[in-house]
Amino acid sequence: MAHYIYLHGFGSGVQSRKANYLRDRFGERGLNLLTPDLNLGDFTTITLSKQLAFLQANYGDTPCYVLGSSLGGLLATLWASANTNVQSLILLAPAFRFSESLVEMLGAEEMASWRHRGRRNFYHYGYGEELPLHYAFFVDACQQNENNLQRELPILIIHGKYDDVVLPQRSLEFAEGRPYVTVRLVADDHSLGNVLDYIWTETQSFWRI
Repeated sequence: MAHYIYLHGFGSGVQSRKANYLRDRFGERGLNLLTPDLNLGDFTTITLSKQLAFLQANYGDTPCYVLGSSLGGLLATLWASANTNVQSLILLAPAFRFSESLVEMLGAEEMASWRHRGRRNFYHYGYGEELPLHYAFFVDACQQNENNLQRELPILIIHGKYDDVVLPQRSLEFAEGRPYVTVRLVADDHSLGNVLDYIWTETQSFWRI
């Protein structure tokens, strides 16, 4: 039996608004939406590689349909590139070119300070407080590239036109030359909090549930 899995974003968790909303909608259809905690018990030491290893160890042997939000969207794409059991993706404002986005957001001086100190505080919305994150997270993120996806599978991307965290252009660029990728631009920002019903409607249609 296939799994439906939701991957939350950076500094988020399994009780985020989108996670709760989608879990409830799936439940109404008699389906279980798995929402693994990608903080892995210790936000400070997470890396994308550790998160991918966790997903593979826990769900890699079963056919999966994966929803991913922001960094979770990047993780979903990276996982699909390595595991053919991932059948289809729905990506919500996926954090493509993530390491580049971090540099743009923080600036050269702050990045240098993070590297020198070895850790930096980030606000964690799931826990409601600032938590330290090792610089190894960034080093690892620099090695990850969504364009490593070489196989074809159905992918739907929903991205806000007014997203200033991850530019919608990055989703459009990813879709270029990939006819199996559909991009829907919506009138919202990075949170996509105003289009949850639309996301659910598109999810039902795309996955025929």
